[in-house]
Amino acid sequence: MYLNFPFDLGFNGSKMAPLQHPFGIVGCTMKKWSLVLLAVALVMPARALAQYSSKAAEAKPSGLKASKSSTKAVTISGQISLDGKALVSEENDIWTVSNPNVLAGHEGQQVSVKCQVNPDKNEIHVFSVKVALMELKPASNKTDSAFRR
Repeated sequence: MYLNFPFDLGFNGSKMAPLQHPFGIVGCTMKKWSLVLLAVALVMPARALAQYSSKAAEAKPSGLKASKSSTKAVTISGQISLDGKALVSEENDIWTVSNPNVLAGHEGQQVSVKCQVNPDKNEIHVFSVKVALMELKPASNKTDSAFRR
């Protein structure tokens, strides 16, 4: 017996095709669907975590590479020590300069240096030095005409 309509119990003489489930899945209960959705909900975060941990492992250098200095030049701002052999950054990190002859004449000054950093030894190799301009704070005098009414 074929059901042609949801409200029809069937008509034996009908030439209409029998109704079929649109996805061809018959007898799939609510319990099966809830288990499938639960499995998907648990698998997706696990896959995302696996991708994240593999990217983090690729980004971390291996043991031999970690001891070498970074090949990328960075800019550090800070003050040159009075002997010219160290740089104290704005974050109060003390960097030893591997080539202090480049900093000759800038002792005690605020500078920005472009350098290669070796964080294992707290050492930098300086490529270029630029003297940082001191910020001028506007001085105001309360007896100025701008403050009078």
